[in-house]
Amino acid sequence: MVYCKDLEPLAFLDRSDWLLSGVGWLDADHDYVRGPVSEAFFAALVELLVDPWQPAACAGRSRCPFCRFTDGPGALYFRGSTVRMGANNLFVPHAATRGAYVAPSLIAHYVDAHEYAPPVAFQEAVLQCPPMRSMAYQKALLAAGIRPPFGGA
Repeated sequence: MVYCKDLEPLAFLDRSDWLLSGVGWLDADHDYVRGPVSEAFFAALVELLVDPWQPAACAGRSRCPFCRFTDGPGALYFRGSTVRMGANNLFVPHAATRGAYVAPSLIAHYVDAHEYAPPVAFQEAVLQCPPMRSMAYQKALLAAGIRPPFGGA
């Protein structure tokens, strides 16, 4: 997986017209912010990650760079929801600054198992994000300047 400092521009699919900020692209060679997050944020994050819209599918699975022996879980289970780890990406629109945050699905594992505390702006955007694949989500992407074909992977 590629490392990107939180909130730094993230190149994705060579779409220079999309303003994307990376969140949660961690690796073992760089420190990250640890701390508490609300259960409401974690629950919202998990729900968005169950079946995230993404403009392209990734091949293969990224491993957790912090799990010493297991490469991390293949899935995360929370309140009856299942999130596949290491293969999907989450796009969270933030129209206020015109763009979207992009996070790997492993972000849920990092928050849960490794005490990662994503930036507050990202947490707020997750809490405000419309349900995945809803018309409101599509409109939020458009308002944020993300104008892909909505079929996506």
